[in-house]
Amino acid sequence: MPRKPSRLANLYVPLPLPGRISNDDLPGSLLRKDRMDHEIRQLFMETSILSKSMALGSSLVEMGHTKVLCEVHISPNISVTDSVDTGSLQCLVKYLPSVAVDQVSQRSRAVSALDNTTVSAGKLNQEVSLQESGLSHQLTSALLPVLPLEHFPKCTVVVKVTILQDDGSCLSAAITAATLALVDARVDLYDLVTSCTVAVVQKDDHDNNENENNDNNCVYLVDPSEEETTGAQAIICLAMTPNHKEVTLWSQSGRLSASMASHAMELCRDGCRTYHKFLREAWISRLAKDNDDDNEDS
Repeated sequence: MPRKPSRLANLYVPLPLPGRISNDDLPGSLLRKDRMDHEIRQLFMETSILSKSMALGSSLVEMGHTKVLCEVHISPNISVTDSVDTGSLQCLVKYLPSVAVDQVSQRSRAVSALDNTTVSAGKLNQEVSLQESGLSHQLTSALLPVLPLEHFPKCTVVVKVTILQDDGSCLSAAITAATLALVDARVDLYDLVTSCTVAVVQKDDHDNNENENNDNNCVYLVDPSEEETTGAQAIICLAMTPNHKEVTLWSQSGRLSASMASHAMELCRDGCRTYHKFLREAWISRLAKDNDDDNEDS
């Protein structure tokens, strides 16, 4: 009995898009009105999105308007320089062309600061390619510690992530989707990997030099959206194994004091534990559905 095909949770009844804000209002206006600072966005996880003939394992993860699709393949190594006794890991992150990337925000970030002139489409594509390369490297660093590659001699575990829509925290969504797809592919793992992103935003921009390292003058936003990351003083992304409590990735942009970084790290850990709970429930729910389908077929 074929199972009900999956679809994007917010495709036909989308969530209301957040209102655009001007640069004059940043960052003081980034106080949340729809959720608390420590709350995550609406979450949706699904496995076996693609058929087994197309991918050994697949998953779909939505964090608000950030939507990520992941697929896992295992292919033989063809390079002579690769080790024979152990396998290798290859992670590829790509934006869905002309859909996933907000061209307006990309163009605003790529405007030359010297003459305030717009850049060509080739320059924008180059910036997107650099972002894809950086995300692929970070995804590999996050997953490599939990993969026993000695179980895959002469093979390459290929993890392909397609970012359908990027509304902030896409790296955390990619790591969570990759872990779920590896589980769906029945790939051996030492532990699961979950990730959470925290944006540190100043309450106001007055006396910026005096207050940039003041913990009381900052707001910590868990699972930030694209608008919230635009005006953030710093962005921290943490990936960890919830059971072994080991950090597999620490990514930070912006300067923070030791106390601020420590507080942001604790929030990231709490977020990772929360995502682990939802990831575990999603996988148990999938196994229960598969068992029900098998019983109906028999």
